[in-house]
Amino acid sequence: MPNQSNVRAARTAEDERSSDSRWLQLFEPPPGAVFTIDGAAHLADVSRRTILVYCKHGLISPTRGTPDSGYCFDSDTIRALRRINALRAICGDDLSGIKIILNLMNELERLHSEVRSLRNGIEVDETKMQYMRRYL
Repeated sequence: MPNQSNVRAARTAEDERSSDSRWLQLFEPPPGAVFTIDGAAHLADVSRRTILVYCKHGLISPTRGTPDSGYCFDSDTIRALRRINALRAICGDDLSGIKIILNLMNELERLHSEVRSLRNGIEVDETKMQYMRRYL
């Protein structure tokens, strides 16, 4: 049974996390969801102006829309906005540096996906070979 000081410490840590704006909440939108600039700003906890600055610097791109008709953003853009916020806490306002880091992170994710795909292909080939050895 946990003692009172451990419970109090756990509650304090939870309270700090919930009040810390850098703490990321899970984001699981419905498939194919599209958000207005206001919705994206709310979900990513940034201002509309900040989103427009990020678009201007090529950190994010709207899914569709124009400055006159309004921009729309998908769930990947919301995730990117959250990443940018986390990176700004480390890098400050160096948007070109953040863009380089984002590009490297995207490339790393692509490579991880490719490795997983290759591993799955190797596993399938090994299964086929075992089958052929056993039955042919």
